Amino acid sequence: MKTDEFIKILEKYSVGQATEEEKTLVEAYFDEKKAESPILNVGVEGYKNRLYRKIESSIAQDAKAKPKSSYFKQWAIAASVALALGLFLFSRYEPNPQFNLVETTLGQKQEIQLPDGTVVMLNSGSSIRYPQQFNGDFREVALTGEAFFDVARDTLKPFIVETGEVRTRVLGTSFNINAFAESDSISVSVATGKVMVANHRLMKEILLPNEQLHYHKVTEAYRKATDKSVIDKAWTENTIHLNYKTLNEAVEVLERWFDISIEIQSAALDRKRIVGKYHDPHLETILESLSFLLNIEFTEKSPSNYIVVPKK
Repeated sequence: MKTDEFIKILEKYSVGQATEEEKTLVEAYFDEKKAESPILNVGVEGYKNRLYRKIESSIAQDAKAKPKSSYFKQWAIAASVALALGLFLFSRYEPNPQFNLVETTLGQKQEIQLPDGTVVMLNSGSSIRYPQQFNGDFREVALTGEAFFDVARDTLKPFIVETGEVRTRVLGTSFNINAFAESDSISVSVATGKVMVANHRLMKEILLPNEQLHYHKVTEAYRKATDKSVIDKAWTENTIHLNYKTLNEAVEVLERWFDISIEIQSAALDRKRIVGKYHDPHLETILESLSFLLNIEFTEKSPSNYIVVPKK
């Protein structure tokens, strides 16, 4: 079945107008997706987001050939379909009570020991869901946000981390995953051992120590780099690395780390790139440093709320 035909059926399903045959088709599709991963309860959001991007991409291909008002109408329909399907999936696949969910707030980090002895350091604004016991042939967890894993070795039970679009599989190793929902990208960096990273299509890459894979959720493009693992795991040692980040990327890091809000009031500022490393960081010290390096000014509008503008 063509994608546009399936989208039409999804739209009918979301508003209760699908035939019995169409209902069966939609529910069978998501039952199949759930069967692919016994812990897909956390992957529901990932599948919803992936579907939403496919719908948006499909519409965008026809945008030039249609009036602007028609494009936005279809975009709105796609949004409502994706939202309705998200609600459907949540109600149909309600989280299993045998799974534990650990969440960190902004400004908080937490170390967790999983049932197999694996140690996970969970970064600010992140969550991980894992079973109370690793039964079956795999040790599977699901992550939103960022975490550093030191995986207990078990050659008979591979350890798998689901992050919606990307699946990371290991036997026993240590690695960092950055997969925040609001970000367009996912990165996996290996400190020790060997890691296999794959998506739902054709990507399948092996990473060795000090290698990183950077994956773009929308385009599904990816690239490998070296000498990144030290930088990517620095947060576990209470160090902020802002090397070669744009100002917007740096702001996202600071907002999660310090539980603050920063508004950039000039789009031109985001073209500026930063090189900086801050151990045992203090917010005021970092803001002063960035102000000097980028010739910008931070102003606190209210407690924990800042604006940034070019210096006059």
